Amino acid sequence: MDNVTHALAGMLLADATVEALTPRGSRPDPAFRNRARWASAIANNLPDLDFLYRGITPGRVGYLLHHRGHTHTCLVGMALGLVSFLVLRRVWRSRSLGRRELYTLLALSLLGPLVHVAMDFSNNYGVHPFWPLYDGWLYGDFIFIIEPLYFIVTVPALALASQSRAGKLLLGAIVLVGLGLAWVTRFAGVGTASILTVAALAVAWLTYLLRPRARTWFAVGLSGCVTLVFFGASRVARARVMEAAAAPGNAGPVQVLDASLTPAPSNPFCWSVMAAGLRHDRYELLVATVSVAPKLIPTEECELEPTGQSLALSLPNVERSASVRWDGEWSRPVAGLRELWREDCEARAYLRWARLPFWFREGKHGLFLGDLRYDRSPDLDFAELRGTIPPTSCPRLVPPWIPPRHELLPEE
Repeated sequence: MDNVTHALAGMLLADATVEALTPRGSRPDPAFRNRARWASAIANNLPDLDFLYRGITPGRVGYLLHHRGHTHTCLVGMALGLVSFLVLRRVWRSRSLGRRELYTLLALSLLGPLVHVAMDFSNNYGVHPFWPLYDGWLYGDFIFIIEPLYFIVTVPALALASQSRAGKLLLGAIVLVGLGLAWVTRFAGVGTASILTVAALAVAWLTYLLRPRARTWFAVGLSGCVTLVFFGASRVARARVMEAAAAPGNAGPVQVLDASLTPAPSNPFCWSVMAAGLRHDRYELLVATVSVAPKLIPTEECELEPTGQSLALSLPNVERSASVRWDGEWSRPVAGLRELWREDCEARAYLRWARLPFWFREGKHGLFLGDLRYDRSPDLDFAELRGTIPPTSCPRLVPPWIPPRHELLPEE
């Protein structure tokens, strides 16, 4: 997720902790709350320091493999949190910090990176938090990379609890930017943008009416509700895709190995789904639009970011259903993927990241590698790379992540 959302989550966690530790009938110490917010917001962004070392594996493949890499693990994340706590303790050494304050700041610093990893798990890029015990990727597939609903439900409580006018204005600006993006980008649509605007006004008004102590818990509860709604809708969308793909169709059913899901921003009814599967001896990639409530919002009314722009997607040879509209299909023999793994070291490194990989030759020696999740332009995207056959050099310091499509590849 974006760093603004991570910071807001850290601040809300800090406020909830401070409220829980403050005796009933008393007001939280503003200085303590401020320090807790800083400690938690910083800790919640520490895992994204992976940009400092991505270059140890040169090129785009290094970025892809090390982004959400070792810093996005429980072990390294908590170590970063401990370092952050020690630095902040030294910065605040001239101030009177009691034992309970120190323990609270330590807990927030250690917990922050774990919250960050959990939030990053919620979308379709993936994390592997249990390294070195388990090197596989884990995907949540239920939250868009930037979700304005989180701005709407958290900012009013945070702003009202802030002591400085600058802090209030900055937090308010976050909501306005989120709403502005909803209105100017076509992926939200006028209907969603209108609902978001009304929801922002309603949440701000209700938060203002609550007692100060209840505001934080109201924001925590609303955040949990947003998460649960999208999580539940994601499970429904996945089940609909699995059911539709298993239908016979003209060329037989597809054995779906994995499906990557992304909702429309702030819209749990519409989902972009990309699936990898097998049909006989062929590797299949499928693109679909799914509505979990087709009678309320038909698939034709779902506005989603297109994908598969580098591929010559063919008309899907799968039966559609009321909930699932198949938008495209790409197919190659499984043997081609296995050959890349065995004979091309650059492709082998790339396949340790690619969840929905595709490839094609460019001329006699050129090779194009991509992942359907992020193939949003006919030009070279951030997740795509051009190489040669054979490669001019092999990537170094490749992390040991288990390839997402390991079930199709030869054993190492």
